[in-house]
Amino acid sequence: MRFIKHTYLAAALCAAAASPSYASVWIEASDVELRNSLIVLAESGLIETPIQQYPVAWKSILPQLDALDPSELSNTQKLALQHVRHSLSQAQSGPKTRWYIAATDSENAVLDYGDDTYEEGKISLSRTMHGERWAARVQVNYRQDPFEGDHKKTLDGSYLAYNLNDWSFSVDTLPLRWGPAEHSSLLFSNNARPIPKVRVDYAPDYPPAGMAPFKISLFSGYQDDGYSQHYQVHGIRFSSQFLSKLWFGISAIEQREDTISNRMLTADARTGFNWGKHQFSAYAEIGIDKQLESDDKPAYTLGGQWMMGSDSVRHSVTVEYSQLDGGNEHDFYSTNNAGRQYFLSHQRNPGSPFPKGSQTASFSYRQFSNDGSAWTVLVSRSNNDGADSTSRALIRRTQPVWDSLVRLSVQYLDSPMIDQDVGVQLSWEWRF
Repeated sequence: MRFIKHTYLAAALCAAAASPSYASVWIEASDVELRNSLIVLAESGLIETPIQQYPVAWKSILPQLDALDPSELSNTQKLALQHVRHSLSQAQSGPKTRWYIAATDSENAVLDYGDDTYEEGKISLSRTMHGERWAARVQVNYRQDPFEGDHKKTLDGSYLAYNLNDWSFSVDTLPLRWGPAEHSSLLFSNNARPIPKVRVDYAPDYPPAGMAPFKISLFSGYQDDGYSQHYQVHGIRFSSQFLSKLWFGISAIEQREDTISNRMLTADARTGFNWGKHQFSAYAEIGIDKQLESDDKPAYTLGGQWMMGSDSVRHSVTVEYSQLDGGNEHDFYSTNNAGRQYFLSHQRNPGSPFPKGSQTASFSYRQFSNDGSAWTVLVSRSNNDGADSTSRALIRRTQPVWDSLVRLSVQYLDSPMIDQDVGVQLSWEWRF
């Protein structure tokens, strides 16, 4: 609570504010509504660029955006195009400095898509710079009471990138998001602090004859599990389009430390179609360890999404089922002899936010308006071996205020270790 009081004071001392978007070369894994706008355009057949892995380079969708005529689109598609073009305009020439303050009174935050709450309080200041072929961002974060108990000052969110035609190279601490799921990506999401890494992306503007647009991402990074263990981690993902409006991806990672080697493989697919102002989607992701025995089961996520609205408001509903119980010998989220999961970043799973070994049903409703305001409702229930259960709920209001952006959330968490905790999250963002 002490940090929340300091947050109010810091916000009160700032008398001016500017646009809530700023220059960037990437669409990052932090804006679920921008992602949904891209999904509307992609599943309507208006853009073909793979968008099931983030960050996505703005450069890869520019030609397709320029070719779209709003007069030929439905109201739902018009809102999506308007949103994406506005975000692109801000990325090209918008504010480059970001001041961000966030606080929560709970030690166990319920996270929505794109959230980066890993501490009870945070103040971040970042500055973006770019030239003809390069871009950089320096982001300094001061953290109050980090959940992992350490690292009060970080550079999470920083990057240095260089573009060479169809290739891009970066050194960064940006979050990755691989796969089509909204609630439970198996390998990478925003559930844990990002991994420092070197990343290479290849996405040709003009694919070879007979091939749909595709993207290949590779990275090599350094993973701190938060319990004194450190791993080298390497990953690769290929994503593309198969037939009409069917996107697929294959991902693999390997962790190494002395004699330990942990490999994980996922495959995913997503498809959708539009019917008037309605947009329907279905998707799946499946994950296995390096070896799958007869008594083991793959981890998987199944989901469906419905979106509809007008040229000023969009409603979206998403339902998912996640199975994270992979068996005894070769569980997808495998553990060491002490029972601790290998695949951790600062004590959190980089993939799914749901408990290891659980089956989870989740639901979300979102209302997004073209002025940037939004409502979010997120609920989930996880069962572990039919005995323990975890319930989560989140209600959030996002509201532009004096050209800044305020988010107020109320959360509920009930689990075997946390008894009916009700908490508040508050954040304020100013870009100039």
